[in-house]
Amino acid sequence: MKKYLWFIPFVLVPLPFLGYPFLLSIFVLIGIYTIAAIGMDVLTTWAGQISIGNAAFFAVGAYTSAILVVNFHVPFLIAFLISGLFAMIIGIVVGLPALRVSGFYLAVVTMAFGIAVQQVIGVFQITGGYNGIRNIPVPSFWIFKASNPVYQYYVVLTIIFLIFIVLSRISFSKSGLALFAMRDSEIAARAFGVNLLKYKLAAFAASAALTGLAGSLYASAIGFISPSQFDLTLSLDLLAMVIVGGAGSVMGVMIGAAFFVGLPFLLSGYNISITIIQGVALIVILLFLPKGLLQIFKIRDLFKKKVI
Repeated sequence: MKKYLWFIPFVLVPLPFLGYPFLLSIFVLIGIYTIAAIGMDVLTTWAGQISIGNAAFFAVGAYTSAILVVNFHVPFLIAFLISGLFAMIIGIVVGLPALRVSGFYLAVVTMAFGIAVQQVIGVFQITGGYNGIRNIPVPSFWIFKASNPVYQYYVVLTIIFLIFIVLSRISFSKSGLALFAMRDSEIAARAFGVNLLKYKLAAFAASAALTGLAGSLYASAIGFISPSQFDLTLSLDLLAMVIVGGAGSVMGVMIGAAFFVGLPFLLSGYNISITIIQGVALIVILLFLPKGLLQIFKIRDLFKKKVI
């Protein structure tokens, strides 16, 4: 029960801002990017597979959901699930090269895939080309008042909580241990009977599914999508969220998402380059907090316990 207590502050976050719908919509976006970053975390931190093409899965989820809802009037809940399923299938296909390449070479392969998907989306008429898809309706999946960002936030937070429960159970299971073994040493994992084919594809499938679901939520929350929103920068941002917040922790990923999504809006009224701030912060964190901003809380716990 104790491991769930850290969710309480996130449940209380919207309460002081009930009269500020714009700020609440930012919290919704932070939650959506958290889901996408968790997908990146599963692939990199859990399975040790470096990908800088997850923006493609985000785009697949967003466009699949938008096309189904706008063009075919499919209920959002069904479109939401189909988006995750379709992204998962694409993830398995992309994961096949991971069976033969790794490290830097895998990163290049996934980067090429991400760029290719962005270009392909801009070609087809059903995707709206480079003009994108506009007027995506707010779905009935947003419980109670469809356009109220408070309820949107709690729906997204509920999804994050469910993901946290599932990942917590997997981490202590045979599959979780197999993923960690593969991450640490593929040779040793193979020697202990770990099926690398199975677990690499499973990691890509899970990562793509989570990112695709996040893309579906993003399309419905924003109401407009275009290929320019799903470029290489998005993939790098998702990876940076994991590093900055704290790899291997849902709470850390949420902190990283808040840093990269919330900070630009917070400083938008000032003549400050947010790119420089984020870049400097990333360097400082890598040097002094290699386990991310979440490490600050753990250091504080050490002082409380008087451990040197």
